[in-house]
Amino acid sequence: MDAGQYPVILTYHSISQGDSPLKVSPSLFTEQMEWLKANVRVVPLGEVVAALAGRRPLPERAVVLTFDDGFRDFYSAAAPVLRRLRLPATIFLPTGYCGKSNCWPSQPAWVSKEALLDWKQVAELVQDGFQIGAHGINHSDLTTLSLEEAEVEISGSKVEIEEQTACQVEFFAYPYGRWSPILRALVLGNFRGACATTAGIVEPDADPFALPRADAHYVRHPASLRMLFTTKFAAYIAARRWIRRVRRQPEGFYARV
Repeated sequence: MDAGQYPVILTYHSISQGDSPLKVSPSLFTEQMEWLKANVRVVPLGEVVAALAGRRPLPERAVVLTFDDGFRDFYSAAAPVLRRLRLPATIFLPTGYCGKSNCWPSQPAWVSKEALLDWKQVAELVQDGFQIGAHGINHSDLTTLSLEEAEVEISGSKVEIEEQTACQVEFFAYPYGRWSPILRALVLGNFRGACATTAGIVEPDADPFALPRADAHYVRHPASLRMLFTTKFAAYIAARRWIRRVRRQPEGFYARV
């Protein structure tokens, strides 16, 4: 398969108005989803993970939609669009803050405080077919915790979601994209796969327990989204990754098996 045809996992946060890189306006989101529906295959995260784990060919021209932090505006602004277009998505929840706001202690000061999904809304989303993934309990940087504390964050968030929804939780997203081989082993013992924040497309040797993603901020301009599945887009994301590697940010380090 040509490198330009490899799957892309998109990362969204809040679907709301604002100039924050964590926000995509509802109108732009609708435009993006309609374009994806008409031009590519939007597949569940598990389809890509299964192909990697089984060493099978990756689905071509496939996009996976992921939403980190469980912002409440997913329920009001994103879910109706995805339902209408019948597009699958995975929402990663920091379980200790469901029904509250993104006010965890490690939150950078520049991030505005926004409401998060409550458990009733999560249950409705599950009934509608959306997949719920774990994002820790307190959205802590797991690399700063003891092994015991990290295990509680990882397995505890899975248990809480499963108790609240009666559905199996198969995927994890590392808060802030920060992980280590030890943390990967803990995640491996609890989940089928995990998402990191590495800027990249999903290549055949990508680690299914530290999956690369493309932040929605990278494709805010319509022309950028329309570059998906071209060698130009692959080079664009690789350049983003190189810049972040120079800065020693998590987005700069691609995990391979």
